[in-house]
Amino acid sequence: MLGASPVTFYQGRALRREAPAPRPRRGRRALRVALVALGIALFAHLPWEGLRRKVAVVEGVRVEGLRTLDAVRVRGIAGIQPGQDLFSVDCARARQRLLADSRIERAEVRREWPRGIRVRVVERAPVLLVRHGSPWELDSAGVMLRPLAEGVVADVPMLSGVSFEGVPDGARVSTAEARRGLGWVQALSASDLQLGGQVSEIDVSDARVTALTWMSGTRVLAPAWPPGSRRLSALRAVLADLVLRGTAAREIDLRFADQVIVRPVEPDERAAAPPGPVPRAGESGAVAAGAQAAPEPQHDP
Repeated sequence: MLGASPVTFYQGRALRREAPAPRPRRGRRALRVALVALGIALFAHLPWEGLRRKVAVVEGVRVEGLRTLDAVRVRGIAGIQPGQDLFSVDCARARQRLLADSRIERAEVRREWPRGIRVRVVERAPVLLVRHGSPWELDSAGVMLRPLAEGVVADVPMLSGVSFEGVPDGARVSTAEARRGLGWVQALSASDLQLGGQVSEIDVSDARVTALTWMSGTRVLAPAWPPGSRRLSALRAVLADLVLRGTAAREIDLRFADQVIVRPVEPDERAAAPPGPVPRAGESGAVAAGAQAAPEPQHDP
């Protein structure tokens, strides 16, 4: 209509009246503060020491990689026992204690959820016996090992002709005689030969010749240092042939490049041989005539 006032339309939010937000009551705020304070007080008065002794303890110590050592000894060396305070276990320090033992080459100490400890060790493996008053052991790296118990040693060859008395447990031996013996063990244990388990003694008393005594009693005269695989393969073939023929050899001479000399046991020697253990290297009779040809020169590799 003409002359009428314009009508204004309001829609949506403009037409709603929102109620004011309720104000927090002071009583509720005070109650919350009181409950928090009470919780803190109770938390502080809990018997934490007793709970720690019951809950935060080592539940088990799992030891892996054992060959000759036992788990009780390894746990003792590491200083970790079941029932020990879990928070007092220092894995790095326990590993260092294990590595300080001559019998342990590598070690690893870790926590296992929730309350376990795992200890993994790699033991040193003896490859030679050496004279140390009574026999001691030597590993492939030349580390001296005290026997686990008096008179209990590994079934490995004896390195004769040299004494290591006075060398402490865990010391590394690097003399020429020790390196010669270890070199022969490595050469004879090669996968294509597998002769290491047949040798009972390695005599390095002569700087020019190494005398090997076989379990059968046969004595092998060889160069001071292990020759090439060709000559050692020839030795292996000769030994196998003697077994097939049923022939006992008193001595085998391996000092010459193109021949292997076999000196069989004479009938009178076999008849005169007393029963019992075979003689060790250095205890057999004189070398047969014609065996004194000069060996080829050898050098320290």
